[in-house]
Amino acid sequence: MKRSLISALALALCLSFSAVASAEDGGVNVNTATQQELSSVPGLNADLAKAIVKYREEMGDFMSIDELADVPGMNRDALEQAKQTLRVDAISGAECNC
Repeated sequence: MKRSLISALALALCLSFSAVASAEDGGVNVNTATQQELSSVPGLNADLAKAIVKYREEMGDFMSIDELADVPGMNRDALEQAKQTLRVDAISGAECNC
């Protein structure tokens, strides 16, 4: 049991560092990130990550990080913190569903 706990802790640490590594490599692309990837971004939680993915599916790609302010549940503090890790890369050929 102790070995399983240590393995689980090691996996959790690796996953948490992957978000930091992504930020150093240019950030997490808000237009392609999964809900799980978004929830690992500082300032975002599982509910905000789910709301971002839903908003993106309904409205199309984000054109700027500031558009995240339109996501239900997003507040200024969370957005400012998330901006340090997120980036926006438009997907080639993608169109807005507006």
